Amino acid sequence: MDNDPTYLRIPRVPLWRRGCAFGIDSAIAWFLCAMLGGTNGFAQFVAFALAWLSMRVVVTASNYGQSPGRWALDMRVIENRYNRTPGLVELLKREAISGLCAFWALTGFFTLASGIFSLDSRNAFYLLLFLPLAVDVGIAWFDPLDPSAFHDRIAQTLVVATRRGYSLDLKVKKWVALIRQNMKQ
Repeated sequence: MDNDPTYLRIPRVPLWRRGCAFGIDSAIAWFLCAMLGGTNGFAQFVAFALAWLSMRVVVTASNYGQSPGRWALDMRVIENRYNRTPGLVELLKREAISGLCAFWALTGFFTLASGIFSLDSRNAFYLLLFLPLAVDVGIAWFDPLDPSAFHDRIAQTLVVATRRGYSLDLKVKKWVALIRQNMKQ
């Protein structure tokens, strides 16, 4: 990220939209993991890793930098230097980090959710599984000059807006406005 004027003109995506796309992809991967992984922790990890890497690396590489979540919200991943879809190596670096953080956070979340009514002292330990994802995203949140997450910095990628996609966020805004209008009447 030099003082390149083309870098400053790229339409960056707000973090909340990136988070929503990440959530969509995480939900799809976790659903496949739950279907294929069973109750064995290692089998769940392998199923999640295969689902995550196939969706966020293979599909992204062949779909102009868009995973299902990014397609739903009109964004894509590009290389920082050449403004094109990253290669498999860059995507693999990027998604190995974010996928591991997502798996740990989802494991912590569902473990806490399943034991919410028990007074087990191990529940506090599962909160630590959120830390890698918080650090990964926190780097982007607290750096106003370069709002890139840790995995983007390692792989030298950017998430940018595009016109190709489903525009789910815009459709939800229209639905909410329509519901509010109907409630006022």
